Amino acid sequence: MASTAQLRALRASLPVVAERAPALADDFYRRLFAARPDLLRDRFNRGDLAQGRQQRELARTIVALAEAVLEAAPGSTWAADADRHRASSGGGADRHRASSDGGTARQAGAPTLAPATPGEIVSRLAQRHAALGVTRDEYDLFGRHLAESLAATLGAEATPAVVDAWAEVYRAARDEMVAIVEAIYRQADLEPGEEWREALVTERRVEAEDVVALTLVSADSEALPRYRAGQFASVQVRLADGARQIRQYSLRGGPDEQWRISARLLVGERPAPDGEVSSYLMRELRVGDVVSVSPPIGSLTIDDLDDAPLLFVSAGIGCTPVLGMLDHLARTEPDRHVTVLHFERTPERHAHRVELEALVASMPNATLRVSYTQGSLSALGALAEASIDGPGVYLDPIDLDRVDLTPAHRVFLCGPVPFMAIARAALIGHGVDAERVHYFVFGPDDGSVTGADTGLRGLG
Repeated sequence: MASTAQLRALRASLPVVAERAPALADDFYRRLFAARPDLLRDRFNRGDLAQGRQQRELARTIVALAEAVLEAAPGSTWAADADRHRASSGGGADRHRASSDGGTARQAGAPTLAPATPGEIVSRLAQRHAALGVTRDEYDLFGRHLAESLAATLGAEATPAVVDAWAEVYRAARDEMVAIVEAIYRQADLEPGEEWREALVTERRVEAEDVVALTLVSADSEALPRYRAGQFASVQVRLADGARQIRQYSLRGGPDEQWRISARLLVGERPAPDGEVSSYLMRELRVGDVVSVSPPIGSLTIDDLDDAPLLFVSAGIGCTPVLGMLDHLARTEPDRHVTVLHFERTPERHAHRVELEALVASMPNATLRVSYTQGSLSALGALAEASIDGPGVYLDPIDLDRVDLTPAHRVFLCGPVPFMAIARAALIGHGVDAERVHYFVFGPDDGSVTGADTGLRGLG
């Protein structure tokens, strides 16, 4: 726990660190990859780095973690001080967070998914680090380069007290992340350094115009680890330039000896390229090929929760964790009260529609509503006739007035960050307690929510 002197130095230095956080993040990654180019080649998402998403997430995380530490300190008045600052500066976006996302314009009051406590921030980071196989030694490497970048970015303002305060924030976060990562490995009966397993592709199916569905089994005599409904795993592939890039995919349910995942082709918008790994899985991977996989990871699960009615709200390829949880419920709690809202751009892009409808139809107290946010009314009307929910195919994004939503419901959000942020804001505005809205952000959460519109942007 940070001392009183460290908290004082942290509070005093936070405004300038927040202002310079984008530069700090850029400097950190330059130093890190100069020292360890293999991390850029084989571990970090090169597409996210090229677009600046990874850098923006680090900048936001540095500031958010420090704010959360100050707010959690005994007797802290940090939250009240921050509120007064916002009021005196004209309201809208918090100054620190606005500074830390690189100056990107954001509508005042736009919803975000930023965690509120140090534990939540650290837990999410640790799950992602476990998915990437980050080691204890690499945490020390990260800490060293962060300290160097802090000193370089702050210059004369990086006094010994300030450096010590920020080092303590990182040390506490590092120790907790190491513990979480090692616990994940233990649950999968793996030791650190044994994170990756070889998996054989036994089935490959083009599920929609831009989605490929894969079935994986162990490539050796030892079965792939069992997983909990809603978890995901990393897949590492070797690309044409020799890089071994890693991405995360939800496990869709099915027989224990098989892992079923689906990948949507990420089409880049100029100047960003298409997704490297999704392009490989869609265009090059074939039955009989082998990929490396991580142990199952993720806290977006349902088996440890109460028996409350459930609402799943998904968009695009966010249907895949929902399919895993529905498969679990259909086998273990078929009478559970469940509502599924799924949003897609067009019928042609709706992956796993038949699977989704079959799972819902197998549960007597489950209902499904599908919204196609683009497409002709005639096509939507024809699809409605064939849908098990008939008029449930509708055009109103996140129309919660049509859902029998109670304070007892637990809600799971699955999809792109902008969609989840908009849906979460709508749910809270509809009276759902924020603590009963569960979600997990895949990849960098770089604060890319641009406003509470219909949520069409970013589906898929």
